[in-house]
Amino acid sequence: MQQKSVRLLQTGPRGVVSASHLTSIGRVPGQTHRMMPGKFGNLTTTLEMEPMKKNIIAMAVAAAVAAPAAAMADTTLYGKIHASYDFWGGDNADDSDYSLASNSSRIGIKGKEEISDNLSLIYQWEQGIDWGGDAGSGIGGNTRNTFVGFTGGWGTVIAGRHDTPMKLVGRKYDLFGDTVAGARSITKGLSANAAVDGETAGFDERIDNVVAYATPDLAGFQAMGAYISNWSGDDQTAATRINNEYDAYSISAGYEIAGFSIDGAYEVHNMADPAVVGMTDEESAYRVGAGYEIGGFKLVGLYQSISDVGFVSGADVDMWGAGAAYSFGKSTIKGQYYAADDVDGVDDSDGELWSVGYDYKMSKQTKVYAVYGSMESGANANYELGYGTGHGERAYYDGDGNDSNAFSVGVIHKF
Repeated sequence: MQQKSVRLLQTGPRGVVSASHLTSIGRVPGQTHRMMPGKFGNLTTTLEMEPMKKNIIAMAVAAAVAAPAAAMADTTLYGKIHASYDFWGGDNADDSDYSLASNSSRIGIKGKEEISDNLSLIYQWEQGIDWGGDAGSGIGGNTRNTFVGFTGGWGTVIAGRHDTPMKLVGRKYDLFGDTVAGARSITKGLSANAAVDGETAGFDERIDNVVAYATPDLAGFQAMGAYISNWSGDDQTAATRINNEYDAYSISAGYEIAGFSIDGAYEVHNMADPAVVGMTDEESAYRVGAGYEIGGFKLVGLYQSISDVGFVSGADVDMWGAGAAYSFGKSTIKGQYYAADDVDGVDDSDGELWSVGYDYKMSKQTKVYAVYGSMESGANANYELGYGTGHGERAYYDGDGNDSNAFSVGVIHKF
C-alpha cells in the first residue's frame, strides 16, 4: 500500500510521541508513533493512509464538540436546595399546623464574557423552586435576581430584576435569613391597612424594572444605588391603585475592616396623585446595620425608621434588632431579637420577634438546622411569623393580632 508522510510537532522526548500528548485534536488512544529525523531538524513519521483518514475524522469531531464547550466556558449552573418542615403553634394554630417550606430554594445560570481588559458582560437567570407546591409549580413560579449588565475595575451596572440595596443591607445582618424566624417579618414594615392579612410597606423587596450601579471594593468601602420604574412592591388598598404610577430609588454604602462592618441604606417610594385623602405621595425609610466577628463569635445589630408608612401622612414607625452567634467545630448556636414600636397615632400596633437556632455543617456544601421563632403582634398590626422572609410559609392570620410560634427543621445544600 502506498504510504504518506505527515509532519508532527514534537511534544514528547525526541524520537517518541505518545498519543496521550495529542490532546483533543487527533487523539488516538493507545497508539505510539516512532519518529525519524528529517530535513532542518523537523520530525517526520510514516503512517498508513487509512489510520491517517481516521485521525482527520477524529480531529473534525473533536473540533465540533470543543466549539460549543468553549463558548459555554464562562457559564455556570448553580443552585440552593433548602427544604424545611415546620410545626406551628400559637393563638391561631389549627389542625393545619404542619407544613413543608421551600425557603427561597433556587436554580440559576450565570456567566461572564470578557470584552476587553476592563469590560466584561455579565448575566444571570435565577428561578425559585417550590418543594411543597401544587403539581407543575415546582420551578419557574418565582423569578429571582435576573439581569444583564457590565462590570470592570470601574464597578458594575445591571438592568433587570434584583434585590434593592435597602434589602441587601438588612439581609447582611439577619442571622435567620430565609427561615421561618427571619427578621424580614418585622423590617418589611406595615402597610396602610395594618390590620389586613399579607400587606406590608415593602422595604425588603426584590423588584422588577431595576437599573443599578455598584462601586468596586475600595479598600473596604463599597456603595450601591438603584432606580426602579413602575414600582410594584407596596401592598396598598384597591382605591390607591387607581393611579398606580410608582417609582422608587434605593441607595446604600458600607465599610468593612478587621472583622467589623457597618452599612447604611435609604429608600424612597413615590406614588403619583394619591387617590385617598390623607395619603401622601411618598414613603421613605433608612436603616443602619453593624456587625463584628472575632474567633467563633459574631454580633449583629440593625436600626430602621420608616416615615409615612403605607403613604399615610404622619404614620412613622421605628424598629430595631440584635443577634449573636457562636461557632465551634461544625456547630453554630445563635439567637436574635427584633422589635417594632407602635406606628405614630395607632395604639397597639407593635410587634416582637424572638428567634433561636442551631446549625450543623455536614460538609462544605451541606448543613442541617433547627430553629424556633415566636412572634407577638399588636391587635392593630399584621406582623406575621414567616411572612416576607423568603421562607415560603407563614402563620395563620385572622386579623385580630397574630401571636404565633413555630419550630422548624431543615436542610440546605448549595451547588
